[in-house]
Amino acid sequence: MRNLILFAFFLPVGLLSQRNLKDSSITTILFAPNYKFNLTGGDMMNRWGYNSLVGLTFGTKLKSNLTLAADGGFLFGNQLRDTLMFESLYNSVGTVTSLSGKPGEVLFLMRGASAHIDVGYVFSRLGGVNSNSGLWITAGAGYLMHKIHIESLYDQVPQLEGKYKKLYDKLTMGFSAKQFVGYLYQSNKFLLNFYAGVEFTEGFTKNIRVYNVDTGGPQPEYRFDTMCSFKVGWLIPMYKRAPKPYYYD
Repeated sequence: MRNLILFAFFLPVGLLSQRNLKDSSITTILFAPNYKFNLTGGDMMNRWGYNSLVGLTFGTKLKSNLTLAADGGFLFGNQLRDTLMFESLYNSVGTVTSLSGKPGEVLFLMRGASAHIDVGYVFSRLGGVNSNSGLWITAGAGYLMHKIHIESLYDQVPQLEGKYKKLYDKLTMGFSAKQFVGYLYQSNKFLLNFYAGVEFTEGFTKNIRVYNVDTGGPQPEYRFDTMCSFKVGWLIPMYKRAPKPYYYD
């Protein structure tokens, strides 16, 4: 099985060897680490401010300029807006008491993930410097998850340790869709392969915890979590450059 997976992974690379991207539209591998800066909307905006995602795109651009890819990554941030669930933990002076009896320092961070399967098309006639570059539009479907990651600094806060974290973390997940509009640039130069643009994500999610402190029970209502993202990715070329022609007298 392992040999079969390695064969499936490296076969396209071999097929793409010794090809010149300037000559014509060809099949290329899309392997790109990416970064997204996300502005929240919908129900997500009530809980979180801006956040980031670091991820990976892996797929292919066919000779027809149709693209197929898997895209996913990890969400992180520290802009928690909804803090009502923690009000009962604060004492009369507005601090949380730690195990030592001193004011505890607690971080409330965003952690999450997303994964999607995308289908798209590269419009090489719209701004393309060659037949493998141009306006890139994709749409995808997948999964979105986010929660409040609670981290105590320097000293333990018993109310927020171990299993008690689940009473406050608002673990939320569900189906999501996304759309991307940007520019894909591919060239024979190793460092000059990238894509950049704007992405929109719509998550149809809900809280999956059976008990939440602030509501005294579950929250079965569906949420509409949205993000508008500025996305950039660097494509790692997985082909060899075509050799330069040599002429002899």
